[in-house]
Amino acid sequence: MYAALNKKGTLVYVKDALENQIYYCCRCKDKVKLIATAARKYFRHLNQKDNEVNERPVHKLGKSLLFSSLQKLPLKKLELEVYLPKIKQRPDILVDRQIALEYQCAKINIKVLAERIAGYRSIGMTSYWILGDDYLAASIRHEHLKFIDFNEKWGFYILMLDAKRGHLSLFHHIKFLGPFNKIYFELKVFSKEEFNQIFDFQPQYYQIEAQAMNLYLIEKLRRKNDSRSQKLKMTFYQQHQLTVEDYLSKRSFPPIKPIYEYPAWQMVCGQTKKTLSQPLLNYVKEK
Repeated sequence: MYAALNKKGTLVYVKDALENQIYYCCRCKDKVKLIATAARKYFRHLNQKDNEVNERPVHKLGKSLLFSSLQKLPLKKLELEVYLPKIKQRPDILVDRQIALEYQCAKINIKVLAERIAGYRSIGMTSYWILGDDYLAASIRHEHLKFIDFNEKWGFYILMLDAKRGHLSLFHHIKFLGPFNKIYFELKVFSKEEFNQIFDFQPQYYQIEAQAMNLYLIEKLRRKNDSRSQKLKMTFYQQHQLTVEDYLSKRSFPPIKPIYEYPAWQMVCGQTKKTLSQPLLNYVKEK
C-alpha cells in the first residue's frame, strides 16, 4: 500500500513517510510497517513476528499482569490477542467472547478510538480501556477525558495501569468543578496482588460543595481574552448592559458532569452547551 495514517490520523503518502514512525492502515486501522528497498517504498501489515518485535515491553508486561489476575476469576474463556475478522480488530484480552479489554499505552486520536469502540459494539461486545505508559499521570488531564466511562458505583471514571510498579489506579467520581471546569476526582490504587478487588470496590460518596466566585477567579475571568470569550463577553454586555464579571461575581458553581467542551462560566452566560467526544459515553449522553 502507498499511503497510511500517522498517530494523529493524518494521511501520509509513502514517499513522505519517515522510518521509526508509527503508521496505521487506512482501512482496518491495524499497524503497518514502512518497507524501504533499493527499488521502492511501501507499507505492509505487521505479521506476528513484527508484533512481537515492536510491542513495547511495558505493554507486554501490563497485558501479562491483567491476564494473570483475570485467570483467578471464574471466567469461561480468557484469550490474548485474538483476531476478530468481522471487524478486523485484535483486543489485548478477550473475556468470554463478550468483553474486549484494551491496555492503551500509545497515544491514539479520537477518530481511531471511536472507530475501535464502535467496532466492538457492532458485534455485541463491550470494551473497557485501561491507560498506561504515555498516558500515565498522577491526576486526570484533559487528554484523558476521551477515555472516560461511567457506571453506577464509580460514577464517571478512568483506569490507569502502571505496569512497572504494578499499580492499578481507579480515578472515580470525576467531575468538573468551578467556572473553569477544574477536573475533580477521587482515587483508589490497587497493588498487583489486589487487582481483582476492584470488582467489589464500592467507594463512599462525598458531597462536593459548589465553588463560589472570589477575587482570584474574577480576575482570572477578566484576563480571558481568547476570541470565544471576547465575543461572549461583548454579546452578554450588549444584551444585559452588565459585564460578565459583575454578573458572576456573587455566583457559585456546583459540580457538573465532565462531558462539556466549554467552561461552566461560558455556558451560564449563554454559550451553547457542546459535549466532548467521548465514545464510551454515547449511551449515557443519549439517556
